[in-house]
Formats: sequence, structure tokens, C-alpha cells
Amino acid sequence: MPKTFQIVTTPAFERDVRRCLRGAPNVIIALEEAQTVLRTDPNNRNQQHNIRKLTNVKKGEGQWRIRVGDYRLRYDIVGPEVVLYSFRHRREVYRR
Repeated sequence: MPKTFQIVTTPAFERDVRRCLRGAPNVIIALEEAQTVLRTDPNNRNQQHNIRKLTNVKKGEGQWRIRVGDYRLRYDIVGPEVVLYSFRHRREVYRR
């Protein structure tokens, strides 16, 4: 039986999702698909998903990212949990 991870969201992530849904309500379907992937394979061990480990990013800032259309979801893997930190459009996500 494959290991499943629990999805944990932060208030910042929830705020980002609400902001994105105002502009593009169809994003919710892609977001649900991404969460399904993260429950089963957040490390992308089978190389089937568009997931990357980001360099020079500290734990707690979203060391991993998954591409969801024009959006990027950043997360960390903490034991049996996947902590979701941000969900933003690709033009905004990497700005400091």
C-alpha cells in the first residue's frame, strides 16, 4: 500500500487561493488535482509530475513547487505532512 501524505494549509496559502479564485474560478479543479498528486507523490519519485525542488530556499518558505497551469504551488514536506505555503500566478511567485 503506498504511503499517503496529509495536506496542511497555511493562512497565507488560503488567502492566495481566494485571491486567485476571484480572477479565475476554474483554477479550483487544477488545484484539487495538484493536491491529489501531493497526497501520493510529493517528492515526484516516479517523475510523472511537474514538480521541482527549489534551490537556495529555506525550509518553511516552500522548498518544493508544483506547476498548475499558469500557477505555482509552493510547499514543504514535513514528515507525513505536506505543508502548502503559497499559490500564485507564475509572474508573481518568484518575486521577493
